[in-house]
Amino acid sequence: MEIDFLISKSNITSKHNIIPIEVKSGKNYTYSSLNKFKDKYNDYSFNPIIIHQEDLKEENGILYLPIYMTSLL
Repeated sequence: MEIDFLISKSNITSKHNIIPIEVKSGKNYTYSSLNKFKDKYNDYSFNPIIIHQEDLKEENGILYLPIYMTSLL
């Protein structure tokens, strides 16, 4: 698996504390590593984020964040 970034939420708990982040540069991409991470560490991870060049949206439990909004993380 290749996950670009892992960040943790400010409160420390054993469950749903890790947020995996993938950065995608093109318009056509896959996120198989992110899905594998979600499946393997479901008890410890929060909703994953994909940083991309398109608009803000949420699909299938994944938040798609535009590049210009990364400062809000």
